[in-house]
Amino acid sequence: MTAPRPPADCWYVLAPSESVGRTLRPYRVAGLPLVVFRTVTGQAVALHDRCVHRPYPLSAGRLDGDELSCGLCGFVYGPDGQCVRVPTQSRVPVGAAVRAYPVREEQGLVWVWAGEPGRARLHRRPDLPWLVQDGWTTVGGGVVVDAGFLLLHESFADVTKIPVLVPEVSPAVLQAAPPPLDVEVTETTVSLSRRYPPGRLPDWQARALGQPAGTELEHLQEGHFLSPAAWVDYWDIVLDDGPAQPRQARMRFTQLVTPVSDRVSRLLWRVSRDFGTDDRVTTAQLTEMFVPYYATLAAALATMQAAIDEDGPAGEVSVREVSVSADVAALRVRQIVQAMLAEETATGRRPQAARAGAG
Repeated sequence: MTAPRPPADCWYVLAPSESVGRTLRPYRVAGLPLVVFRTVTGQAVALHDRCVHRPYPLSAGRLDGDELSCGLCGFVYGPDGQCVRVPTQSRVPVGAAVRAYPVREEQGLVWVWAGEPGRARLHRRPDLPWLVQDGWTTVGGGVVVDAGFLLLHESFADVTKIPVLVPEVSPAVLQAAPPPLDVEVTETTVSLSRRYPPGRLPDWQARALGQPAGTELEHLQEGHFLSPAAWVDYWDIVLDDGPAQPRQARMRFTQLVTPVSDRVSRLLWRVSRDFGTDDRVTTAQLTEMFVPYYATLAAALATMQAAIDEDGPAGEVSVREVSVSADVAALRVRQIVQAMLAEETATGRRPQAARAGAG
């Protein structure tokens, strides 16, 4: 069953670091409207995007130094969300403030905490070192997906659908029956792994690795549900270098999912590699492959969401869902998300959108 709403107790990606600057930008995360900007010193800030005086978005206002002015009534807010001035009186009304959301910036990404502020320090952000480490080259993009966040994660959990959905991107090893799937589960994460027997390298990869066309090598696949905000795939090729210790040519597929609402998500994707890092031809080829791949995936997920909206989720009287062995990781992800939502509901930890203030 698809989760009706995203968990609030999670660090979600707002945007790549380079997208956040001195211009006021509106975002929506887990149903919450945010306005995001940088202070004069470069600190990223996320405030609730609604003036406490009247229902007007602060993102439609003006930034002067570190102070944000409402474009309708002129209420002025500091980067902590506190109202510091109002134009019609000398005294600021008691309680006049908007919520300031915890923000962290790491590895080229700006993250925001959507849940209870005091719990933010208890949760780590996913570690994605290949996005910034030397020795790696990354291509990427982003797409808005008309589907709930859980549909995205369930899709990432099953690579056996790739040859059906986008055969032109699928490596040869996915065309045959998959080897056994190992799945490890913790309270909050799911990891899967497979070791494929030697299979033909894609032509682009054989060229980038200096291998003859048609070379067959072992493929190692791992998938990691790190949080409702992040799924990472490892796809490694075992290179036979003769008597020396075999080395691996590594790829990392980073898929960062930010729920906009229950039925819309933002997907920020990155494809990283540690081979042929200066090879511009390979970089261009990967971009040409994966921009349409993620667009096709987004369209398929939107179709699934439309079917759910029209006919209801699996488990209802008229809808039956049959699972197979390849679905085991996706089903584990469902269970984790359902447990997170149940805990939030039981403890009353759904966040308040903003603190009320006098008008």
